Amino acid sequence: MSDITNNLRISQRAQAVAPFYAMEFGKQAAALEVQGHHVVKLSIGEPDFGAPPAVRNAMREAMDGRPLPYTAALGLPALRQAIARFYEDQHDVGVDPARVVVTAGASASLVLAAAALLDPGDEVLIGDPSYPCNRQIAESFGARVTLIPTTAETRFQLDASSVRSNWTDRTRGVMVATPSNPTGTAVPADELAAICDFARERGAWRIVDEIYLNLSDHDAQGRPPRSVLSYDPDAVVINSFSKYFGMA
Repeated sequence: MSDITNNLRISQRAQAVAPFYAMEFGKQAAALEVQGHHVVKLSIGEPDFGAPPAVRNAMREAMDGRPLPYTAALGLPALRQAIARFYEDQHDVGVDPARVVVTAGASASLVLAAAALLDPGDEVLIGDPSYPCNRQIAESFGARVTLIPTTAETRFQLDASSVRSNWTDRTRGVMVATPSNPTGTAVPADELAAICDFARERGAWRIVDEIYLNLSDHDAQGRPPRSVLSYDPDAVVINSFSKYFGMA
């Protein structure tokens, strides 16, 4: 196997991918644990509380020997309906279950969204710092990524002003994570609405990563954080079971 692997021609795209340093540190931590060291891992966004008891019980029941066939390509209808209800219950947003797509993790969602929305040469605006995989995924589909430097004054997030000043005739979309990995900061709702309005008026798409949204604090009136769908129902939202539900 090693001889075959050594003779394979690796694509330039694969060779250009920078290391995902959080995972590299995670690999080193795992090696130390094998040696018997106790490691406190702060490198990967992985809750330590695990899946809820009801989820674990349902998994055991599903593994009782019953057939486990392929699901529908977009996910089990009951699950898609439950996800839509979750957004209605938690964020007072009505989502048609037909618009919910279940994938094998958020990274798969990002890949599928990029495949659906990007053509070679398209420009994508992303704040810097940001989740490094976003840039890698966009570039894998031939996009030209513009990393926009951010500052503490903008909470290390994009704002409408920086999006406007970096917009070009080739810009086709904006990728935002709020709250953000790695900074943990969120884009204020009015600022995110302004970004989305600006992009929508130019026929550009908006991908908004809300993976950490439900781990955010409620406001002074006890209201949960707002989803981007409350003011931009056509945004492409990425979410995941791994964080809020502890199901990494």
